[in-house]
Amino acid sequence: MVRLFEVPPLYVNTYTYTMKIVGILYDVIGNIKNPYGLVKATSRDDSIIGQAIYVKPQELERKRRK
Repeated sequence: MVRLFEVPPLYVNTYTYTMKIVGILYDVIGNIKNPYGLVKATSRDDSIIGQAIYVKPQELERKRRK
């Protein structure tokens, strides 16, 4: 589960700080003030638990245009 500061569109790729792909955002849960994102991981890497996850701005623009 990932705490979101700005809610991105669903089905965008998510990345670590070093731009290693983590997975795909598939759902947003919680209330409006404190939403959380659920990410379907692409690999089993326990070292990313508890770390911040990011979305590339280019992918946000691409998803919003559709």
